[in-house]
Formats: sequence, structure tokens, C-alpha cells
Amino acid sequence: MNSARPQIRFDDLPALTAAVSEEFSPWGPPLKITQELISAFARLTHDEFWLHVDPERARRDSPTGTTIAHGFLVLSLAPALKTPSPIDIAGFRRAFNAGLDRVRFVRPVPVDCEIIGRMRLAEARAGTRGTRVKFEVQVQVVGDPGPALAYELLVAYE
Repeated sequence: MNSARPQIRFDDLPALTAAVSEEFSPWGPPLKITQELISAFARLTHDEFWLHVDPERARRDSPTGTTIAHGFLVLSLAPALKTPSPIDIAGFRRAFNAGLDRVRFVRPVPVDCEIIGRMRLAEARAGTRGTRVKFEVQVQVVGDPGPALAYELLVAYE
């Protein structure tokens, strides 16, 4: 994909539909997953399972030999990943997260790795008060062959 993102008005449904593609945006910048981040999330969510917070036990008993990030931590880091959009949607008064579909935690995210994100425009359709857009998002551990997390992000533009 070229570096210039096409700008399309939120209410130009034919142009948005034409921009739907199997091609993903470039990967965004890497984000380091630290034990401090994992442990803080564990405390916040009261999910302090040893696989996330006990490095010594994880070395002994985990298939990865290390602690791993919670799947929901990785999902919650989506905004921090600064994943580039394949298009620039313009002209809307407001946009909001309308939900997620098909969330899949595919591979573990080990401590001290870096993760990156990318997305593609998967669907655009008319909504009751504007346009509804679906992006397919992938988050991957740098150096791994496939995604650690995959989901569809639904955004409403009005």
C-alpha cells in the first residue's frame, strides 16, 4: 500500500465501499510489553493468575517459559499501538466505537516482546444516522509469523 492514505467523506458510501480491500495498512510502531504493565493490568482487573504475574513459576510451568500478557490487556492497548488506518475518513461531526466482533486471542504475547498493529477496511454500510464502518485489526508480536490478536472494530460516523 502506498504511504498516502485516501481521504473519503464519511457519507460517501460508494467511495467507502470501493475502498474496501483485502490489503492491510502498514504495521504501526512497536510497543513493548513489560512485566510492570502486565502486573498493573492484573491488579486492576483482579486477574492475578500465575501465568501473568509469577515469572519464576512461568519459567518452570508455562509452555512459553515466561509470563504472558492477558489477552484483554493486548486488546485494551489498541489505541496505544497507533495502528495506521488504510483511509482517512473525513467530514463527520462525531465518530464512536460501536463495538467489536470476532475477537480472537490467537497466540500468546510473552513479556518483554514488542507488539505491532495493522488494519484493513473490511466493510462500509449505511447506518440509521450515518455510516457504519468495519475494520479488521491484527496485532502481532514482532518476529512471529501470525497475529496474536485479531478482531473486527466497528465504528459509527455521523
